[in-house]
Amino acid sequence: MPNAKLNIRQERFCLGLAEGLPQSRAYIEAGYRARGNAAEVEASKMVRLPKVAARIAELQAEAARRSEITVNDLVADLSIMFKLALATKNPAAGVSAVLGKAKLLGLIVDKAEVTSTLRRPMREPGEFKGMTLDEWQAKFAPKRAN
Repeated sequence: MPNAKLNIRQERFCLGLAEGLPQSRAYIEAGYRARGNAAEVEASKMVRLPKVAARIAELQAEAARRSEITVNDLVADLSIMFKLALATKNPAAGVSAVLGKAKLLGLIVDKAEVTSTLRRPMREPGEFKGMTLDEWQAKFAPKRAN
């Protein structure tokens, strides 16, 4: 849960660091503007702010808690559920447990998990409407010499 003391850019900065971005990149992607090495300098200052440092520590602790549960733990739990499904003669629950194990082990991939993101440059920074593919190609495609 976000700290109420942080503004939106500070929160985005913390989330960027939690995702593994370098400090300067997280600073820029949070919406701050910087030229030259100012991003490194300002990001370094921001990390030392007590409220930002506390939020980063909170996000890191959250990630550590999530990483304590492994795929092996989940597969073991599903194995127990499968045995319970067999004991209670509930084939639907058994099938669900087997499918859950297969998904965790990467043997089944939901179509919803397979995505691609198409990103094109914006005309102006901060503009919400992107260029069409034709506009992008006209502007950035290499010019052929005749």
